[in-house]
Amino acid sequence: MASYDISMALLGSIYVMLRLEEERMHILLAGVKFMRKGHLLAAILLVLLVVPFPTYAGERNTIQISVPVSPKAARVITVKVVDNPKFVKRLLRAPILKATQTPEFPRATIQLRKRTFLYDSMDRLFEPAKKQQLLLSTDLRETLDFYISQAEKQYYGQLLAWEAVRKHFSRMSYADVVDLETGQRFRVQRRAGSRHADVQPLTRKDTEIMKRIYQGKWSWRRRAILVLVDDKAYAASMHGMPHGAGAIANNGFHGHFCIHFAGSTTHTRNEPDPSHSLMIMKASGKLPTQLMEAEPHQLIEWFLTAVHEHDESIWRQMTTSAMPLPFPPDQLEALRYDNPEIPVGDQSLLTAFIPVRVRYYAKGQKEQAQTWCFYLNRSSLVERWKIADIFITD
Repeated sequence: MASYDISMALLGSIYVMLRLEEERMHILLAGVKFMRKGHLLAAILLVLLVVPFPTYAGERNTIQISVPVSPKAARVITVKVVDNPKFVKRLLRAPILKATQTPEFPRATIQLRKRTFLYDSMDRLFEPAKKQQLLLSTDLRETLDFYISQAEKQYYGQLLAWEAVRKHFSRMSYADVVDLETGQRFRVQRRAGSRHADVQPLTRKDTEIMKRIYQGKWSWRRRAILVLVDDKAYAASMHGMPHGAGAIANNGFHGHFCIHFAGSTTHTRNEPDPSHSLMIMKASGKLPTQLMEAEPHQLIEWFLTAVHEHDESIWRQMTTSAMPLPFPPDQLEALRYDNPEIPVGDQSLLTAFIPVRVRYYAKGQKEQAQTWCFYLNRSSLVERWKIADIFITD
């Protein structure tokens, strides 16, 4: 990797290396802090071509930022930032409080001088090993947010409506599908579909990769994915069940499967499928914001949808840490529910009590119907709602 002598007078800090682990790519970026939007790319090229790199830049001033979609995700993007010593010193000497709260929807793990921090969706920096929170000044927070945002742009997909995506991902064209959690990647061709994309794996190897994503068993479960077309990544959702017609010979896939984008619908309903919509939000990186702003009834709908899709990384984020499910989640086959309605007088500013009629199948059992009563609370008007408990009334 080439090195440059960058003038400190021109740059306050910035040497950014993006590493996509699943693709083993190394991308070098440089930029000027607080640069006007729209001129970032030109500034990057200018810096790389003509501006020298600081001689002091080294391991002690390297900030390593890792962005996964969930704690268990195999797919991780790592950003290494070599910043000036003054910024690093100010960051490490930021005022400290004993952490009385846990990080809300962590965006990134930050490693600096053998210390590990978590940066959450409320722009707070925690050091879990020492159970403390660092109080960041505005400029420190904005700088960290800038670095993390650059990594997130590489990690997540663009949230674009199906009517716009279909112009780029036209019939008979090709795309790469990347599973957001595992990073596994395979190639597909769009053969049909007007309400969504009907696609097929291109080769037998692509089919094998897709089946590995579903642990070797075809399934209707939705998964958050990126669809790569012409070097652009779109947030999408797929299921893993071959069905209907398929026209690609010798690919080992009998039929086609469906990929949904924002606003697309199934063949049988005019409204977007809730499960696909949830996974599309996850693939775009915008799900934490939606959950933090959700009202109780909306939170319950997303919770039940995530449970139905066996996505614990989502439904756990909507509950208090000790909140158990009414049954072991690994025993669930499928779950359906009636739209939650808030009874008059059962919601206050800080608590809500909402009954929901659910129907579900447990492994080896017939369908069961129950009323689940959700108790939600929040500690103040500026905090988000969480599901604290579920009671079964019949």
